[in-house]
Amino acid sequence: MITFLYDLPDLGVAAVFGLTIGILFAIAPLLRYRLFGPVSDTHAESARNTVSAITGFTGAVLAFSLVQAQMNLRNVEKTVAAEATQFNQIDRLLTRWGDPKVAGIRQALHAYAQSVIDDEWPRLSVHESSPRTAEASATLSRAILAIQPAPGRESVIYADLLKLNDQLAESRDERLSATDLGLPPIYWHVICFLILLLLVFAAFVEPQWGRVMSLGGLGAGLGLLITLVFIFDQPFLGEVSVTPDPIVRALATMQARAS
Repeated sequence: MITFLYDLPDLGVAAVFGLTIGILFAIAPLLRYRLFGPVSDTHAESARNTVSAITGFTGAVLAFSLVQAQMNLRNVEKTVAAEATQFNQIDRLLTRWGDPKVAGIRQALHAYAQSVIDDEWPRLSVHESSPRTAEASATLSRAILAIQPAPGRESVIYADLLKLNDQLAESRDERLSATDLGLPPIYWHVICFLILLLLVFAAFVEPQWGRVMSLGGLGAGLGLLITLVFIFDQPFLGEVSVTPDPIVRALATMQARAS
């Protein structure tokens, strides 16, 4: 995948794909005519029919790929939202505990959330985790496990704390695993092969002005569809990506609760 394109704005990516593929489709018959000369009307008509058929297949593949990419993105967003909720719920339980001894645990929880936002999130786009965030997570877990609850109310709250702490760790693991999430390479191979087939058959269409313009429009349209799939494919890259906003809001709520 050409990851440097994710540094461009979405409109820039659309321009790259749309213009490039549109121009290729438009010049294909002109280039063929210049190199190999004219073809018969029968061959040209067969080429047009084949282009129409392959275009339908390509559109179906792109539509399916776009749905799959969007589902992947939404699932990662749900994971981050769940992680933010778990941060907030743990902080609420520690506040409800009412013992000054757990104040240090709340500080460790806040430091962990802040580390996710500041240290780990920028690394997700390069498929890496943060050692500092991992240590903050371990510090929080050790602090919670070190609690010795009294029988009764504290034991009930402690059981919920342990459960939420495990869920928080699982959410982080899922988020880190999602850095490698994307369409399988075979999807992109098929899309590229279909575009190549279209270019080959488009080259045998009559090199008339109307036909050339039509092919250019077809290529630009397919390029825009490819742009949509490309933009949604990587959850932590580009303008349309998963953000730490749910965790930022949860941390703000936690800090307000502490004041």
